[in-house]
Amino acid sequence: MEMEQAERLYRLMFTNMKEGLAILRLDRDEPDASPLVIEMNPAAVRLCRCASFNFGRCRVPDCFPGWFEQDAFQEHCNRLAAFGGSLDLGEKTLDGSYFRIRLFGLSEEHLGLVISDCTRQKKADAEIGMLSAQVDKQAAETERRVAARTAQLEEINEELDTFAYSVSHDLRAPLRAMQAFAEILLDDEQQTPAERSAYLKRIQGAAKGMDRLIQDLLAYSRMSRQEMELQEVSLEKVLQDAAQQLELISGGRNYDLEISQELPDVIGHHAVLVQVVLNLMSNGIKFVPKGVTPSLTIWARESQGRCRLFIEDNGIGIAPQHQERIFKIFERLHGLDSYPGTGIGLAIVRKAVTRLGGRIGVESKEGEGSRFWIELEMPANPAVDPSREAL
Repeated sequence: MEMEQAERLYRLMFTNMKEGLAILRLDRDEPDASPLVIEMNPAAVRLCRCASFNFGRCRVPDCFPGWFEQDAFQEHCNRLAAFGGSLDLGEKTLDGSYFRIRLFGLSEEHLGLVISDCTRQKKADAEIGMLSAQVDKQAAETERRVAARTAQLEEINEELDTFAYSVSHDLRAPLRAMQAFAEILLDDEQQTPAERSAYLKRIQGAAKGMDRLIQDLLAYSRMSRQEMELQEVSLEKVLQDAAQQLELISGGRNYDLEISQELPDVIGHHAVLVQVVLNLMSNGIKFVPKGVTPSLTIWARESQGRCRLFIEDNGIGIAPQHQERIFKIFERLHGLDSYPGTGIGLAIVRKAVTRLGGRIGVESKEGEGSRFWIELEMPANPAVDPSREAL
């Protein structure tokens, strides 16, 4: 009675298990043939692809075609039947579902094949992987934005420090001069008309210098906050407008200007680029040795979808150790007596080029002129011409 009850319970368990169970028997008459399938539970029957299913005559490749490599599977079966144990055969796919296969030895000629549906787990793992990838991507983006914001804040703090220094020196210097000359005019009643006129002119000059500095500070601030809609811009039109403005602000000074006739379009902002080029051109005709006629040469070079615009002058040049410094706000390499200026022009240029998504640099030797360059993206990515020199 106990044996019958155990057999009945075994059958109930075998029949109702969600895993597919198949009992295999090695064919001793044909040792090289695949094992025969002598029994399967309903879950395994649903996966069986045998056209003429018949327990005891169907072989494993008939029921599960393409699931196993014949020689390897046969070797696994022989070893497990002889020595016992179990072996995980990995995952198989069927009709978009995933199944994990395990093989274990039952006797010297019988084996058990367990087929577990792991589709839900695979989908859950895939979803977890996708969510993890999204989290990693969002974390990387957040980290990038934090790093960019941190760099921006560091730049702002550096500019605030420099601005504080300028307020205490550059802005106060003309105020002190105006105050000193005004006190002389008020305290000394024995001045001649010529002396009074000279003092008033100095006060006027200090006021004009202070006004220029304030205007440049406002221009730098606007460049930092100005909204820019980037679009396709003609460099030829930019250079044409900049050349016209240079003629107006040069005050009749003689200079030579040579502009290449082949200038491509770039991605940028027309008005901002005009201001950038004009600043570089005006520096080129200002910082020249005495007695030398300023000369400017402008051309462009294209490579890998980007354009580099060069503005070369015959000026006093810039020593290598100062070539990064000149782009910082309020930096001047020369006294006001030698070359007038506020030290903000090139800082405005770098700020503008950065806002346009480009880069700026300079190649120069002291006493041998300078070659400034601006690199910007082009509207399209033309095929790279190997004959063109790299940027």
